[in-house]
Amino acid sequence: MTDELHLNSYDNTPVFTIKTVVQEIGIPPATLRAWERRYGVLSPGRSEGGYRLYSERDIAILRWLKRQVDAGVSISRAAALLGIRHPGGEAETAPLSARTELPDGARSPSALSDDLLNALMAFDEAHAHALLGEAFAIYPVEQVAEEILTPSLVEMGERWHRGEATVVQEHFATATLRRRLSVMFHAYDQPAAGPLAITGSAPTEWHDVGILLVSLALRRNGWRVIYLGQNVPTDQLLQEIRRLHPDLVCLSATTREGAMSLTQVYAEVAALPAPRPRLVFGGRAFNLAPDLRDRFTGAYVSASARDLIAALKQPPQFR
Repeated sequence: MTDELHLNSYDNTPVFTIKTVVQEIGIPPATLRAWERRYGVLSPGRSEGGYRLYSERDIAILRWLKRQVDAGVSISRAAALLGIRHPGGEAETAPLSARTELPDGARSPSALSDDLLNALMAFDEAHAHALLGEAFAIYPVEQVAEEILTPSLVEMGERWHRGEATVVQEHFATATLRRRLSVMFHAYDQPAAGPLAITGSAPTEWHDVGILLVSLALRRNGWRVIYLGQNVPTDQLLQEIRRLHPDLVCLSATTREGAMSLTQVYAEVAALPAPRPRLVFGGRAFNLAPDLRDRFTGAYVSASARDLIAALKQPPQFR
């Protein structure tokens, strides 16, 4: 990716102020500072008065990063593809919610989540995509998923159940977020090796944004992921489980009917000879109904993709 930028053809003399750069690139100052600090892709100088100065090379890098983010790639993935890290960049970044301060001028995840929900309710696709671009430019992917996307989706679903949102609004919101997440999922190459996961929605289930979030988290953490999407037929799923011998099978259900449709999968996977795949069920149906979690003993891990990833790093082994 660096070769495509031809970075050696740009002047590396720091002469441009941050005001000039943000006007040229079209990103907020808070975003520029976050990219600089967290990913180490810039090497600004300083003026005699101590102000940051950027070079033509820095501007070219920022313009390229913004194109990737606008296309749906997370900033962390874009920075990794760029392959540049200066000493000032942070090798590992704790979630911003765990820090004492947000980047200067950055909006909180809760504020972005509220604005995103309002944009989706209003069918304002352009504003929704702008908000998603802002979120992914500032916060890590997992934090965007857990603190911005998930609350927006949950509240949209609750409004629909209360009769405060229409089916059309809910479908628009789901489709908009699905498109963005799908681009991000496919931006991460399938690992050549590593544990294999099969993911998808339960039979009769047409809501798949939650399991797509899980699939993205798994792939970002080194899993080979076969994502099957919506309404996965039981018989064919079981056939592929027996053929592919995955380490993990992760299925979601938003309705009780969808959850109950997983009974056959649960029974037949449990009956497979060892080493059998680890089976994980999740989604709104399981989050809200303890009796479903009890019915499928051991299959429910958490309501959070981030917590699921943490749990999968712990015993028992999958194979």
